[in-house]
Amino acid sequence: MDLVATSALVVSGLGLIASGFAVNYSRKQAHSSGQQAQAAREQVVAAQQQVRAAQEQVGAANRQVDAAMRQVEIAERAHREAAEPYVVVDIRPRTPGSELLTLTIENIGSTLARAVQIAISPPLRSSLGSEHERGLAAVLSQPIAHLPPRSVLKYTLDTGSGLFGDESIPRVYSVSVEAEGPYGPVGTLNYVIDLNVISHMVLDRESIEWSTKRLADESRKQTELQRKQLREVVKMVARTNSLAGGRSSAPEPDRDEECD
Repeated sequence: MDLVATSALVVSGLGLIASGFAVNYSRKQAHSSGQQAQAAREQVVAAQQQVRAAQEQVGAANRQVDAAMRQVEIAERAHREAAEPYVVVDIRPRTPGSELLTLTIENIGSTLARAVQIAISPPLRSSLGSEHERGLAAVLSQPIAHLPPRSVLKYTLDTGSGLFGDESIPRVYSVSVEAEGPYGPVGTLNYVIDLNVISHMVLDRESIEWSTKRLADESRKQTELQRKQLREVVKMVARTNSLAGGRSSAPEPDRDEECD
């Protein structure tokens, strides 16, 4: 083998060796790049998890803030409601079991109520007559300038027997109450009064107060009748005495003159 051929073989061998090293290096580089890519992917996943965790923490913090704000709002509303007047209009027996029904306007709140306005629909009816109904309408049409806490205004409405004995009188009324408190206007209070709830209670029971009133009325009538009878007797006695006095005072004839 000549020198040229030998040199060529040597060069070829060196080339193969270099190629092998290059391939091996490329493989190592590729493996290293794969590991780096895997590490990068893991870092991305970890970063995403951290982002989600941070978002959850932010969401939890926001929920805590919202809950705290709601608690503050509830506390403020409770404090405001506790410091506001609460005016209630009702129709009830004057005393438990009483025959007398009253229209009551009561401030059950803890502060002064101002500019109280009441609307009742349909208009209140009563068996006591149209004049009494007009009086009740006049009471309700005028605003109440002030109503202190625990104050009650009572107006006679009707008797239980009179109201429930008249089918033309409404039994259900819609009520609207507006008022002002220390923080300004109070929310309008709307509700329904159903007199059917108390119908049997009023008709079946009678208070000592109402019974006493009825007895007093009867006693007054009897006393007035006795006085009238006594006056008639006095007049009769007076007339009798007058007639008797007239006869006794007439001049008697002169007996001596009659003899003449």
